[in-house]
Amino acid sequence: MNNKYITILLAVIIIVAAVVGYLAYAGTFSGNNNTTPTPTPTLTPSQTASPTPTPTASPSPTPTHTASPTPTPSLTPTPTPTPSSPPTTLTVFAASSMANFIANMTQAFDKQYNCNIVVNSGSSSTLEGQIAQGVPCDVFLSADIKWTNTLNTTAGAGTYGNFNTNFTTNKLCVIIAPGNPKGITALADLATATGANKIHIVIAQTTVPVGSYTNTTLTKITNTWGNSSSPSYVTNGSYVNYYTNFQNNVINTLQTDEQVVGAVNLNVGVADAGIVFYSDEVYANMAQQTVQFISIPDSVNTIGTYGICIPSETTQSALAQAFYNYLLSAQGQALLTEFGFGS
Repeated sequence: MNNKYITILLAVIIIVAAVVGYLAYAGTFSGNNNTTPTPTPTLTPSQTASPTPTPTASPSPTPTHTASPTPTPSLTPTPTPTPSSPPTTLTVFAASSMANFIANMTQAFDKQYNCNIVVNSGSSSTLEGQIAQGVPCDVFLSADIKWTNTLNTTAGAGTYGNFNTNFTTNKLCVIIAPGNPKGITALADLATATGANKIHIVIAQTTVPVGSYTNTTLTKITNTWGNSSSPSYVTNGSYVNYYTNFQNNVINTLQTDEQVVGAVNLNVGVADAGIVFYSDEVYANMAQQTVQFISIPDSVNTIGTYGICIPSETTQSALAQAFYNYLLSAQGQALLTEFGFGS
């Protein structure tokens, strides 16, 4: 009996499930309005094609906080720099005793002012005569201010504006040949040796500054140390008639200080001694030359005053004034002192 009911119940359940399944399936088609959906084809990996991307504008980079961004190199060639103007020529007439100083100072001056200094070196009197005759000159340096003053009053020449003044000084010393073959140790030796030991001396002509100063100094020595009535008289008499005895040993008088230096320093055996400027001694020590020197005391020495001027016919007045002002400046005066000149 029970098996019979169970069988009937199972049959009912199966029938109900079949009806519900049918209704659910039919409802699916009626909900799509009876339109057959197009199946989406599935591509295999070999069938997949890479689509061409649509170009998009590059986004602007986010600005950074760098203070000085590195510039992007330009493809435009860098223009060739314009060459600097050619140097201006400045003609300087300088006393021969200033040759070494001028050669040193012009290195810096030429660079600073983009110029080329051309130096005409010689005796001050000769240089003044050349300028007075019309030889082009922009700056004149004389070993005796007498010659710049002379130019200032020369008719047809003269100086530019008020650019005429003293700018340094110099004094004398004795130059002795390398090795000192005559054994000179004092000023007295220049006037006392005779015979085989006679001293051969060269000095400058009295028409040029160093020669004029030499003449004055010889006179001072005679009147101071060789004069029995002088408080400074040397009692052994070695300076009596000093001027005459000294001149008796002079074998040549030359035209410039530079020539006197060369005759003693370079022509060994020709001249044993000479009278030159103290600045020559300072430079010889700088250059480590073997030539020797004997100082001359200030009490009998002669201090020469140097003059500088700008000739009226200068063609480079502005540059000449710069040169003029440099020598009068603290820097120029310091360099002059370094080379043995005075203030």
